[in-house]
Amino acid sequence: MTHGQDPLTCRCPHGRFSPEVFARAASLLDRRAFLAGLGGAAAAAFWPSRARAADGVTVLRAARLFDGTAMRSPGVLVVRGDKIVSFNAGDAGSDAKVVDLGDATLMPGLIDAHTHVANYAVVSYYLVRDRGADSVAEAAIESIRNAQSMLANGFTTIRDVGGGDGIDLAMRNAIAKGAVLGPRILAAGPALSITGGHGDQNDIPAYVQVDHEIESGIAYGPYGFRQRVREHVKRHVDLIKITATGGVLSYGDAFDVPQFNLDEVQAVVDEATKFGLHVAAHAHGDKGIRVAVDGGVHSVEHGTGVGDSTLHAMHERGTALVPTIWALDSILQAGNPNHIPQNGLDKAHQAALTRNEGMQRALAASAKIVYGTDAGVFPHRENNKDFSLLQSMGMRPLDLMRSATTHAAALIGTPDRGRLAPGLFADVVAFNGDPSTNASLLEKPPALVLIGGKKVERTALAV
Repeated sequence: MTHGQDPLTCRCPHGRFSPEVFARAASLLDRRAFLAGLGGAAAAAFWPSRARAADGVTVLRAARLFDGTAMRSPGVLVVRGDKIVSFNAGDAGSDAKVVDLGDATLMPGLIDAHTHVANYAVVSYYLVRDRGADSVAEAAIESIRNAQSMLANGFTTIRDVGGGDGIDLAMRNAIAKGAVLGPRILAAGPALSITGGHGDQNDIPAYVQVDHEIESGIAYGPYGFRQRVREHVKRHVDLIKITATGGVLSYGDAFDVPQFNLDEVQAVVDEATKFGLHVAAHAHGDKGIRVAVDGGVHSVEHGTGVGDSTLHAMHERGTALVPTIWALDSILQAGNPNHIPQNGLDKAHQAALTRNEGMQRALAASAKIVYGTDAGVFPHRENNKDFSLLQSMGMRPLDLMRSATTHAAALIGTPDRGRLAPGLFADVVAFNGDPSTNASLLEKPPALVLIGGKKVERTALAV
């Protein structure tokens, strides 16, 4: 029996086959029953019942459809298995299942390009424990709920831009294998940081030592960061994340001061590009953003206070901006519900003074904006709140829809999703009403979520 290269196409075991063992087993059972049981066991092991793809064809109908670029009316989508077939119900056949969603909008599964699936709304795992986990194992288990909360919001793909202890990589793999229900994940592993920088554990006393499951991202100089990129490649990351400046929720540093030198950024980008990986740069403050852009990063995360000249450079280079609006606003909520220490609150107030002006400049410059939220700074179930906030800043609803679908897929390098088109993954969501006239509708529970053609039942999610 021959198999193609797609591991999801071939679901039979690949261990060494022993005729002797098989013969002994067959002698204990009726041959027919044994073979049936063997097939059933293999199917159960490799394709959990909750995640089995439908063999038939489904026709989705709605008042309208957003294909990732433009609106269509009425909305018709034919799905077979885990792929999209066409926009023509005539291609479905007479025995196809029909799902009529009424006054709703079909659209590609949403993409959040900036999340931290294993994070909680805390600054320090050492100083603040009320929202953290007591072990890597506990954090990994709780990450299932975090991922499923975002899936319940209609996000069928997320990009994790900085995870510790391998949890992000493990979650990505478990979901891809079907062991856990969740959104597709692209994982960066630990963010790369200078010593004592935003990605370092700089709030831990010198006498405390923390053991890590995988190599950290802390390095010095161009060659040091090249080595970190290579270690991350060894761990099979999907992208590289650097912390080009200080941060709001890191202890003791200025949030808008550059931390990477230009030659360090260039070394990371050069090494990552060699392995086909994109580089995302956490960056606040125009000076630090400019260093990251000139170094060749593919996206600027946050982008607080970005200036006109830097925006022009981003346009020339094709650098995307991933604003994270609710992340900052959530820190500044009345009553401090996420228990942010005073150091973080003070820096958040400083960042708020320049955030909106930078976003207005970005919108005026028609910057390439991709939807990303920083989920993990706030509870993951709130990763749909940026739609209203960006709309209130002047971003058009259709552009917002593109930012979380087509534009996001282009940035993260996944041409198999982010659009509705024949042959692409059947990652499909439906929202009641018309989000192209009011993007805040994307903050309501979706009327339908399909991932790989399989309907996601909310009752099956740990949300």
